[in-house]
Amino acid sequence: MAKAKLDENFVAKNIAAIIEKLGVSATAEVSRADNTFFIDIASEDSPLLIGKNGSNLESLRFILAVRIKSLTGSNDFEIFIDVDNWRKHKEEKLKNMALSVAQKVVATGEPESFFNLKAFERRVIHSALTDHPDVTTVSEGEGAGRYLIIKPR
Repeated sequence: MAKAKLDENFVAKNIAAIIEKLGVSATAEVSRADNTFFIDIASEDSPLLIGKNGSNLESLRFILAVRIKSLTGSNDFEIFIDVDNWRKHKEEKLKNMALSVAQKVVATGEPESFFNLKAFERRVIHSALTDHPDVTTVSEGEGAGRYLIIKPR
């Protein structure tokens, strides 16, 4: 059996099929940069799709990724899903918080630790402070116990 071609249309058809099975009213727009697919979903049922702290959104991303891997045989792609700009707003809040805490760390000279962050949240903070002249970030711990530290350079 020939494997499906991985492109925006293929991803769009698969996210539409999953949304339809969920029985929610939503439209999805898919864009692509290299091997990364960005899916923007607009829905009146956005709280249901997002879930508490984005848990349903992450599950939706996981299910779509597994489906695409099984249908194409490809592992060489990434998927980001956002519903009604929830993730974008969350990232902006995280970036602002990171910069605010960085100022505090510079002022006090004391490191600050963040617990209970999801991997994507740690990535946002790491990237927000990558070029900061006075602080650095590091993740420590394993699995659910992983945490992020902002400390003076």
